[in-house]
This record gives sequence, C-alpha cells and structure tokens, in this order.
Amino acid sequence: MSDERIESALRQGPPDEPAYVAQLTPADLTEPAVKTRHPRSAVGLLVGFAQTAVAAALIIAVTGVVVIRSGVLEPAAPPPTMLADAQARGVIRIAIRPDRPQVAAPGGAKSGFDVDVATAVGRELGLRVELVFTPADEMLAGRGEWDIALPSTAIEPGLFSATTPYYHWPVQLMVPQGSSATAPGDLNGSTVCVVAGSSGEAWLDGSFAGASSTDVVIPPKPLTVRRLATDQACAADVDAGSSAALVTAGWSDADLATRPSLKRVGGPVLTEARPVIAIHGERDPTSLIAEIDQILTAMRDDGTLADFSRSRFGGLDLTQPPTP
Repeated sequence: MSDERIESALRQGPPDEPAYVAQLTPADLTEPAVKTRHPRSAVGLLVGFAQTAVAAALIIAVTGVVVIRSGVLEPAAPPPTMLADAQARGVIRIAIRPDRPQVAAPGGAKSGFDVDVATAVGRELGLRVELVFTPADEMLAGRGEWDIALPSTAIEPGLFSATTPYYHWPVQLMVPQGSSATAPGDLNGSTVCVVAGSSGEAWLDGSFAGASSTDVVIPPKPLTVRRLATDQACAADVDAGSSAALVTAGWSDADLATRPSLKRVGGPVLTEARPVIAIHGERDPTSLIAEIDQILTAMRDDGTLADFSRSRFGGLDLTQPPTP
C-alpha cells in the first residue's frame, strides 16, 4: 500500500465503509505491514505506525479480529471455556437456592437434594465445590459469582445453557376436602391463593413459559388471586375459607400427605423440568454443560439420583419424567 493511500486514509477516517473495502486489491493486503519513507525521521516513524494501523484495520474489516505481536498480525486467541477456567482454578462455584428443596440443619448449615447433587457433580468433575447460596430470582437474572446454578425451577428454553432435567417437580392445585371442584374450570370466579413469584403464579396468570414434563393444564379464571409469601400461608387462607383453592409449587406429594384437610384437583397442572444451568457469556459453557450432562446420566443410570431424591422427598423418586 502506498504512502499516498495511507495519508488519504488517515484524512478520511477508519476504512469501515463496504465500498472502501471493495476497492482493495490483493497487493494492498500482501505488502509489508511497515514500510517507511523516512526511517530515521519522526515523520517516517509516524507514517510507518499509521501504515501498520491502517493495514491492521483493513485486515480486521476483511478477515475478523486480529492482534499485533512483535509486529506480526495474528488471529486473536479464543476466550477460555468455562470448563477450562474451573479446571485451572481447581474449584467450581455452584449457585443453590437457600430455600426448598434445601433445609437448615441445627447450627444453620444447609443440606438438601440440590446440595447432594451439586456435591456429587463437583466430585465427578474432580473439582472442589464452592456452594453459593443465591435466591432463585437472582440466578435467573444472571447475578452473582458462580459458574453453574441449580435454581430448582423450570427454565424458559434458550435463556441459558442447560442440561437435561435432573428432576421433575409437580405443581398442584389444591382445594378443601369438602369442595365439589373436580377440574380447574370449576374454580372460575372464585378466589385462589398462590405463592408470589412461583411457577404456580405464572401458571395461574397464564404466563408460564418454562419447560414442563407433562401437559400444561388450562388454568381457571378466578375472580381474585391472593398472592402470599408461602404455601403454608395459602393453606391457612384456604382453611379459613378466605380462598377456595391454592396452587403449590413448593410442596411435594409427601408434604401434601401430611395435610388431610386438602385434596388435589386432578393431576399436576404442570411438572417443572428442572435443569442445571450456566450463563451464555465470555466463557463458553458448552463443554462444561455437556460434561455435567454425562455425569447426571451416569448418576441416573446407577440409581444415585434416585437415592438422593428418596432420601430428601419422603421416599419419592422425582428424577425420572412422569409417565402419562
């Protein structure tokens, strides 16, 4: 490339117009990156620097990102993968929600199904596990310092890199034992209680977008929706007659068996397919999620996941998708 074209390019600004790039000839891209007219003068050094910069800009425009190392233009190194980064640190940071399905042991230590699964996954990866207890809404917003997360909720497809579900959680519509309701539509025009922010609330509002392992039932059209903080509060609301029904996304069948004043309306209104997730970001999570998927498959095949589930959910195995 001649000095005259370099000087013209500097006056015109960065060569970022398609028409400009189209004017390039093979010789423009194959001439030496540095060719100064006055090698010993400040002007010559400036022209040489400008010539290198413009040539780099032209190659970037045509071929993609490059870096300059020792005067040679080279392709930029790809960012590290999430798996390679964790292996380099020897630690994998796993976000787990602090509430159900976890329980607080005496002294404040938390244990539970997700803790069991996370610990086993880290062990199989050969990495030390650092548990990061994080509310589910924070995980779904991508906030916090973690590599992978177990939000224990259904995930809208495409938002994260995700494994196949490692367990399946039924969401139930419950009414008092004396209720005549046998289908969700029987509750049209009534008052229904639900935990605010839960997938049960999303179902009741008609906005559920996560993955379900069973068909999603059409919700009723209540006159009033009472949004309370816990399933226990909703159950008390139903017992008091303030609500005709409640939707629970937090109680398992084992929990419901201890509440004889309530009964189910049909089967699950949906079944949350709950995966392990990672964020699409600067560190590519693909290889890490694929590795975890293989680990979960092996744990499912050898019964490890089922054993974790039975020990935490009253003898129930929720690790297999429900049969119709």
